[in-house]
Amino acid sequence: MGRAVQFTRVDFVRFKAFKSFRLTLDHFNILVGPNNAGKSTVLSAFRILAAGIRRANQRKAQMLEYAGGARFGHIIDLSADTIADENIFYNYEDEEPASVTFTLSNGNQLVLLFPERGICYLIADDPSAQVLTPAVFRSRFNCSIGFVPILGPVEQHERVFEKEAARAALFNYRAARNFRNIWHHYPEHFDRFRELLRETWPGMDIQPPEIDTSYEKTELKMFCPEERIPREIFWAGFGFQVWCQMLTHLVQSADVSLFLIDEPDIYLHSDLQRQLLTLLRNLGPDILIATHSTEIIAEAEANDIVLIDKRKRSARRIKDPSQLSEVFGFLGSNLNPTLTQLAKTRRAVFVEGKDFQVLGKFARRLGLTEIGNRAHFAVVPVEGFSPDRIRSIKRGIETTLGGRIGAAAILDRDYRSDDECEAILESCEEFCDLVVIHACKEVENFLLVPAALDRAASRKLEERARRVGKTLTYSPSAGTVLQSFAASKKSYVVSQYLAKKRAFVRRGSINVQETTLNEQVLDELETAWADETRRLQLIPGKEAMSALGRHLQEKYSTSVTPSLVIDCMREEDVPLEVTDLLSRLAKFVKREARKTG
Repeated sequence: MGRAVQFTRVDFVRFKAFKSFRLTLDHFNILVGPNNAGKSTVLSAFRILAAGIRRANQRKAQMLEYAGGARFGHIIDLSADTIADENIFYNYEDEEPASVTFTLSNGNQLVLLFPERGICYLIADDPSAQVLTPAVFRSRFNCSIGFVPILGPVEQHERVFEKEAARAALFNYRAARNFRNIWHHYPEHFDRFRELLRETWPGMDIQPPEIDTSYEKTELKMFCPEERIPREIFWAGFGFQVWCQMLTHLVQSADVSLFLIDEPDIYLHSDLQRQLLTLLRNLGPDILIATHSTEIIAEAEANDIVLIDKRKRSARRIKDPSQLSEVFGFLGSNLNPTLTQLAKTRRAVFVEGKDFQVLGKFARRLGLTEIGNRAHFAVVPVEGFSPDRIRSIKRGIETTLGGRIGAAAILDRDYRSDDECEAILESCEEFCDLVVIHACKEVENFLLVPAALDRAASRKLEERARRVGKTLTYSPSAGTVLQSFAASKKSYVVSQYLAKKRAFVRRGSINVQETTLNEQVLDELETAWADETRRLQLIPGKEAMSALGRHLQEKYSTSVTPSLVIDCMREEDVPLEVTDLLSRLAKFVKREARKTG
């Protein structure tokens, strides 16, 4: 087979919800929008295409004649149980054909043509060759698609079926009923599946299928030891059964070009939704998700989110986190999920804004999965550095829940002096079990590791090269860009530290001459500034990442995200402060709530 290719663009004409619509794809694509916006329309087109690709991989093309032309291609059976053929045409108007055109990274195109009701053709368009045989198709259109079918409870009595039935179950609504057969006939990735299950569902394990001949017809059993007590998977909870199926489809689809999931929030608790997003990032294929989940959206990188609105001519990718308010607006986001988690765990971790997205990614990178997925606490965002507001919110939560909660506060340092930070810590410890003020300016400073940033940029450029079909070379430059940015910010940093120190001294009525105060601050900063690593802790982290982003965009037309940077960190790259913070947080979640504040 030829080298795997990616889907780069999809154009819809008179197909279901879309009269004329374009979707541009990247590696990670989270489709969001109000109900009936067209998200499911996108995924249904890819499911039909997946069926067509499977057929083209197995059979020769045939001459297809239709009004307006004749082409070699394949007939797709829309009556198959994997494909819904209702309402293919825009506004039910089938006087004119509908089509969906998929553009690939090698420039070739796959076209789904619906010339009339109940008929669908797949046409493989390669300007350089006529695509007639499966071998030619596989070499020119190596773009298989995987997806999660409808999930449900497993069968209590699952008979052993033929291997082809198990393969078909991967693509249709019978997947849950044939769950054990899938692993019985396709066991190659079972060890990886079991490893992921044990990592993401602590205390649970799973064994390979076993043949049981004690029944009239041979059946399969799968046992799931929980705290060393085995039970058959049918007797496990529905949530566990669904998660096993979700992981099965992920693992079995690791080698496809594109992996689809439609509304995983229907099946998964918020903890599992966050874990799913992490697993998908490390899966390998491009990802396409349609969702209403505020948990998934809040955990995602802003530029992974794509707004779908069938009234527009094209989808719109979010470019700035500030645009997320628009997304949450039409999803009707509120604090109810947070309160539910608080009621269950009785622990709150207060952070500034979306800081826990970065901290959670570090936790998963370090193997602290339960911390990364907030399994035993709720994250409560607080706008800005506001210990008094944390106290007030904590009291309000305790009043609402009718009892004590454990509380941790994780705050940016900004430009506060050691003396001021000590005073704040002492104050917060009156009502919090754990208080941390970063040694660096803000949480984004933890990402300013030049070696990891260069690895991330190089990986992103390699990905872009595959997508555009060109050779692109990255020259390491993160350290140079960051130090140049730091030099431009030195006066600003000094002035901010001086202003904060003066304000703190005035509030405390401390009798220190201004010249002495200035000298102390300048001496401390000069010593810190002389160390290149410490210098990167003092500068504005968000702005520094933006400066690097502009450089990468201007020179390479690419960018890096916090998730990718953390994924590219080696053990020695992770700041010791982060490791210590997450270790303290792990200890905090094991304590009982002990303070009312």
